Amino acid sequence: MKKVERPLNLEAVSDSRREDCLHYKSCLSEASTLLWPSFSCEGCPLFRSAKGDCVRYERAASALGWEV
Repeated sequence: MKKVERPLNLEAVSDSRREDCLHYKSCLSEASTLLWPSFSCEGCPLFRSAKGDCVRYERAASALGWEV
């Protein structure tokens, strides 16, 4: 999240913010508490989808590597 020095117009909000992020509500709360005019999610490394996306792992070993 980064501070934006002027309020965003309604069209820019959907382009600048990731409302589907798990952290969106806490970022909104923090920006409000700090009295920021607005904020942007562009380039935020903390983005995590709230839609249930998960990290998928590939097996790196052959099938024989999994036998006991």
